[in-house]
Amino acid sequence: MTRNAERDKLEAERRKTQLIEAGFELFARYGIESVSLSAVAKKADVAASTMYKYFQNKASLAVAISARIWSDVWTTSREQQGANTLAQMDPYQLFEVYANTVIGLYLERPQILRYSANYKTYIRRENVPEGMLGEHLDPLRPIAELFLGSCKVAATGTPVRTDVSPEKMFSFLALTMLTMAERYAQGLVWTEVPEGAHADDLVQLKNLLLTWMKGE
Repeated sequence: MTRNAERDKLEAERRKTQLIEAGFELFARYGIESVSLSAVAKKADVAASTMYKYFQNKASLAVAISARIWSDVWTTSREQQGANTLAQMDPYQLFEVYANTVIGLYLERPQILRYSANYKTYIRRENVPEGMLGEHLDPLRPIAELFLGSCKVAATGTPVRTDVSPEKMFSFLALTMLTMAERYAQGLVWTEVPEGAHADDLVQLKNLLLTWMKGE
């Protein structure tokens, strides 16, 4: 690759990142449907015409944002645990890593959870083709694969319920934990506890799901 071509590639990636970061900030604050692509371009200090070189429509930008933020979240989580440590964990420990990551987001970066909930509503309402969604699912695949692999090992070690397939178990655990955290972050759960003070509830949910994994 020539020096000019490499420079152009780096510049293109920089602009794409600018658009993703600006889009996340605006979408998380005001909602995806309420923000125009021209507003995102303005926030990113990028010409509107340039925006369409990277994202043809709002759905493609929304998917790219979801992919980027969750990739960052799970990459950081895996790095903190260490690849070797994760590979030796049983299903219970791996779910705890997942759940603790979600609880950490609720406490420190609730805007990610609010964006995630808004994003799901948006892609359903807009009937975004399934073929476009692989990018936002990719970041979770490594921990899902670790979980499924650990369930096979657990068949001869730590007991895990067998009336539910490992695939369905992981899907149920991951979606239940994340969806509840999203709703708390959005302030959609009616309780006497002040908004933003539901970390203990999420810890209790994590413990209930760990018990459910045993079939109890």
